[in-house]
Amino acid sequence: MQMCLHSLQTATTDAPIIGILSQETFSVNQYFSDQEFHSFIAASYVKFVESAGARVVPIMIGKDRKYYQDLLKQTNGILFPGGATYFNQSDGYADAGQIIYDLAIELNKAGDYYPLWGTCLGMELLIHVALEGKEVRSDCSAKRISTSLDFKSGIKTSKLFRNASDELLRNLSKSKIVYNSNIFCLPESTFEQNNLLKDWRILATSKDKNNFEFVSVFESWKYPFYGVQFHPEKANFEFRESGDIPHSLEAIEVSQFFSNFFVREARKNNHSYQSSESLEKALIYNYAPYFMGLRKSSYMQLYMFKKDE
Repeated sequence: MQMCLHSLQTATTDAPIIGILSQETFSVNQYFSDQEFHSFIAASYVKFVESAGARVVPIMIGKDRKYYQDLLKQTNGILFPGGATYFNQSDGYADAGQIIYDLAIELNKAGDYYPLWGTCLGMELLIHVALEGKEVRSDCSAKRISTSLDFKSGIKTSKLFRNASDELLRNLSKSKIVYNSNIFCLPESTFEQNNLLKDWRILATSKDKNNFEFVSVFESWKYPFYGVQFHPEKANFEFRESGDIPHSLEAIEVSQFFSNFFVREARKNNHSYQSSESLEKALIYNYAPYFMGLRKSSYMQLYMFKKDE
């Protein structure tokens, strides 16, 4: 099906624009007691896609369907970032994700190749919206740990890993170089019990501190949708005093592999803004990130947005 979809959409771009969905500020409000913000994006996600040659447009929460529809028409792919927010907040991260997911399926069904990427909470969001809001996550103990990946058979036939080098796959499977920071997981049984395996291909699993096995990487069988439970962006762009994030050369190469892959997928459509002026007004360059190092946050930099932006 993926090959069929791509054959219908042969237009490409060399200047991809990635939308990154913002989220509620529950987890970072403590750092901004003197200001009131509505949503935020960690700068590491912005740098993650920029490092692969894309530019970023922030996606606000709490907007109507037309807002998101217009964004998909003008961007080349969307990233659902990790973080710490709830799926049951009205007009929040999950509601926006549901609209975006439904619109992306419509585009792909029409032969318009449009990729989605979910990291950590964003991976969980993909399953949440695929099940139209059903909560299926399990508690787990994968907070601030690095793991290896246990690949499923036939990994080289997957879209995500078919062009991965043997060395990269070996490093991922033998070394603990992917960083996890999650309290919820999706075990394989969740996919089986909710009839998800017909739509999603499990590519790899990992184990938490208690040896609980969870899905670490998946991709859609039909569409260019991908999810990773770990944080590839942190190896390159988040530096914690505790030193628990791997920054080895191997970890950096893994991060670059995933960013290059996703942005390469986004190059497979020719969506664009109607004018350079409208694009420039939309780009995240219009916002200045806050340096969080002195505030002792787990993030190095944050983009903060007010409700009317």
